[in-house]
Amino acid sequence: MKPLPRIAWFLGYAGLLPFFILTIAVLLRAPLPFLEGVRLDWWLVSYSAVIVSFLGAVHWGVVLGLQDWLTPIESQRMMIYSVTPAILAWLTFLLPVNAALLVMGVLIVASFIIDSMWLFHRLKSQYSKLRLHLTIVVALLLFAAGVGVS
Repeated sequence: MKPLPRIAWFLGYAGLLPFFILTIAVLLRAPLPFLEGVRLDWWLVSYSAVIVSFLGAVHWGVVLGLQDWLTPIESQRMMIYSVTPAILAWLTFLLPVNAALLVMGVLIVASFIIDSMWLFHRLKSQYSKLRLHLTIVVALLLFAAGVGVS
């Protein structure tokens, strides 16, 4: 298994900071400096939507990078899937905030499951290990925020 570049680990774990900060602020109902009056619960939903969209887009990039090794059916399936998380994340904005946070947690877990089936074996890197760590932390934080928001 090929190791991931150090920058991938750094950026992956650094991407957890907004989840931690926003979840703690939401659960404690504490404003953040310079963000008084801002709906931090919706900021958490928004950041989650960006991340879920990014996770789907990885499939688009894999298809472009591996198109010589994928069958047309595999390419088509992965391209269609690549936009699905973004659409589902966008639709969560129609839900009440607590439901949106819970759905985002489900989308994070679902993305990992789909990547386990379609993606990780193709990449032959430690990406699956990084994603597992990030998925566990993010899902737990989103579920905690979704339950804790009233």
